[in-house]
Formats: sequence, structure tokens, C-alpha cells
Amino acid sequence: MTNVYIEYCEKWNYKPEFDRVSKIILSINQSINVQGNKSIPRTGSFEVVINNQLVFSKLKTERFPDETEIYSWFS
Repeated sequence: MTNVYIEYCEKWNYKPEFDRVSKIILSINQSINVQGNKSIPRTGSFEVVINNQLVFSKLKTERFPDETEIYSWFS
């Protein structure tokens, strides 16, 4: 099973981005387990971890992932 964890900033209301990315991921495969914010998120964060491996960091890139990039994580 593929596990995706997304840490997203609640202070800056990144929940819509979490929803957008989650929807794209689940369109790839509905059996992917997508979870968000297991603990208090860092300010400005939108960090995507797949099976314990960081695949995207808004803290590093200063942007959100685009759809093509999201698909590339699973190819």
C-alpha cells in the first residue's frame, strides 16, 4: 500500500491545496492512503511524503506542486 502524508500550514489556510493535491492523488489510484497533519504543522509548510520519503517541499521550493509534478511521483 502507498502511504502519502501531507503536512500543510493551517495558519495560512493551505487546506484547499491539500484537498486539490489529495483529489489528484486519489484519481491516480483510490487505494492510496492520503493523510494530513498528524501533528501541529510548521508555518508555511506544504510537505509531501510518500512511503516515508520526502518528494515535495514548499519550504524549499516556495510554491505548490502542479498536476504534472504530482503525477510524476507515481510513475
